Amino acid sequence: MIGRARSASLLALLAVVCVTAAISVRGLWSGTNGEGWKETIRSDAKGYYGYLQAIFIRHDLGEEDFVREYVNETPNGTLNKYFAGTSLMMAPWFGIGHAFALNDDGVPQNGTSEYEQKAISIGAWVYLLTGLLALRALFLGLGVRDALVAWAVTGLALGTPLLQYTALQPGWSHIYSFCAVSVFLLTVHHLAVGGSVRWALASGLLFGLIVLIRPVNMMVLLAVPIVAGDQTKPAIERLLRHRWMLVGSVLLAASVVFIQPLLWLAQTGRFIEWGYAGEGFYWTRPEVFKVLVGFRRGLFLYTPIMLLGAIGALWLWRVDRTRCMWSLIYWAVSTYVISSWWIWYYGGGFGSRAYVDHFPVLAIAMVLMLHRVGPILWLAARVFMALCIGLNLAQTWQYHHGFLHAECMDRERYAYSFLRFDDAHRNKLGGNYQEAPYHPNGMDVILTESCDLDNPCHYWSGWWVEHEKAFSNRMVCRFSAEANYGIGFRAGTDVLPTDRWLFLEVGLQRYDELPEGSLPILGVTELINEKDSSYYYQSFPMNPVPGTPGVWEQVEYRIPVPPLSAGDRLYFYLWNQNYAGDCLIDDVFMRVSAVRPY
Repeated sequence: MIGRARSASLLALLAVVCVTAAISVRGLWSGTNGEGWKETIRSDAKGYYGYLQAIFIRHDLGEEDFVREYVNETPNGTLNKYFAGTSLMMAPWFGIGHAFALNDDGVPQNGTSEYEQKAISIGAWVYLLTGLLALRALFLGLGVRDALVAWAVTGLALGTPLLQYTALQPGWSHIYSFCAVSVFLLTVHHLAVGGSVRWALASGLLFGLIVLIRPVNMMVLLAVPIVAGDQTKPAIERLLRHRWMLVGSVLLAASVVFIQPLLWLAQTGRFIEWGYAGEGFYWTRPEVFKVLVGFRRGLFLYTPIMLLGAIGALWLWRVDRTRCMWSLIYWAVSTYVISSWWIWYYGGGFGSRAYVDHFPVLAIAMVLMLHRVGPILWLAARVFMALCIGLNLAQTWQYHHGFLHAECMDRERYAYSFLRFDDAHRNKLGGNYQEAPYHPNGMDVILTESCDLDNPCHYWSGWWVEHEKAFSNRMVCRFSAEANYGIGFRAGTDVLPTDRWLFLEVGLQRYDELPEGSLPILGVTELINEKDSSYYYQSFPMNPVPGTPGVWEQVEYRIPVPPLSAGDRLYFYLWNQNYAGDCLIDDVFMRVSAVRPY
């Protein structure tokens, strides 16, 4: 009878894992050309995966070639910027995939074959299954009814970016953190309800793993009272009576965390390093509002199911003030830490990915609240969760099919693309509006120039013509089937500083005579060294959203640029790719700032 009563949540759990795997196979493994699996290891994932390649294949840890994304050069060797916990959890799946690759002479042997990439993806499914099984056991152990547990695991798996970072981006750290945190919470619950104190050893091991994956997630200790409730103090007292078990759990946690200093030692000869050079926290100016409700990546906007977690944390005051207080503390601390990171939206990606690590904790208050509400509110909650799942599935599809911008979403872009699925809205969002480089001591404005195209300019150059529809005066830059380059900015290290990150603030007026006339045009940032070799190139569609024909509209960009070396030149220009665009440009503006030393 008990088994049958609890079958709904288990079936739901297995169903969502199967759905996730199916999305993986179709969306990641196949992609648009049958070789989507090649995108498994990219961006941040290159750094985590890089440990495995360097240690087990190339044997060059500390002597790797410089890679701007994740390998930093130091006086004593190269340094992988990332922490190694994700690599540790990837390792078994990497090993399985590489074993298959070694037995197939027709594939690369450097870790980039289809075998390794797909094995990493399968590993993510297993970690999702493990994490959800742990949460299911935890929720049932807290007395939550099975039907609600079924909805909770379904909502977490399909109604949040957990789906994205399991099915489509399994190389990122978030599914691994989600799994480790979920199992950690379950071990804490076993301790709290009087289970063997040996569970403390498992808790210590898992806590060390959580820290090794992402050190700031050590805040998960704040979740102990949320899980244990009024049993927190008795559980701690019982653990203190078994001091050797407590010491053992601390030593296990420390031994796992110590893997990282050992890797640093192997790379640079030092036990302590900071791989995130040029990055850090702004502890005095967290972007809380943007992180929670902003159009770029706001938690409650893209993952509204988490509103139930926030409401639940407040609602618990009625029935369990210990859990209420610690749930609110956890919300406050996690949000403060997440929103204090210098690039508070965490670069390109879908949804508020930094919160994925914390979903197991934030969901506890949600299920405890919904377990106690009446039938009408429970019905309303199920309808709301179903809508949240639908929204997440729809926007995940949009993200991978050219309807959402990977990094620079704002109010205008969000309104343009909201629940649009037609080709008329596909691949129409562009622009570049990034956060300024990390600058704890501020930035210095190096140069500023406005150019109306009617008077001589020092840094802006190109060719322009008289036009009756000019925004100001008579001259405009005209892009057409006869012109692929028309206007650009150039400055060298005779005026720009070296060894300091730069930040470009660009503005211009754009006029489309015909619908989407400027759509094919790209904005390009390029760095060229003294040997006339281009070593940095970044391009983007110039339009944040399609222009309104017959109307002059202001377009702005915010572009971080890596430090220059002596003799380098910085270029920003518009490129009419394939001569396909047709528009007017007028009144351009550039401000270049440099990060102050820190």
